Amino acid sequence: MKVNKVINLQYTTADNIATANINVNFPVKSIHIKSASYNESVNGTNGQFYITLTSDLTNGEPMAVLYTDTTYSSQQFCDVSFQPYKPIIVNGTYNFYLFYADGSRFIPTQTDDITLILEFNGVDTENH
Repeated sequence: MKVNKVINLQYTTADNIATANINVNFPVKSIHIKSASYNESVNGTNGQFYITLTSDLTNGEPMAVLYTDTTYSSQQFCDVSFQPYKPIIVNGTYNFYLFYADGSRFIPTQTDDITLILEFNGVDTENH
């Protein structure tokens, strides 16, 4: 089995963490990040930086690198895969973190959004 899900994340000026409730109704052998886009609420307020998105969904492994100024870059197609040691159950609330290239926390200057398209592959899905 395979299913694609759109995950909408909202970040505030309070912290670098957003949460999403994700439920997949089969054991997941891999997660493929198909698309990731960063959308500023006010263009140009964050400065122009590349940031890294990680999550406890992928055991802290990187999911995407995003540009923080949507004046120049709002949409990025991704080809990042995560394959755990053994299939996992995806059913709960997961945290998504933002970091600068030096590893320090990135906190938006406004309330900003990230949209992900994630492909969840079951144990019966062929590898590509």
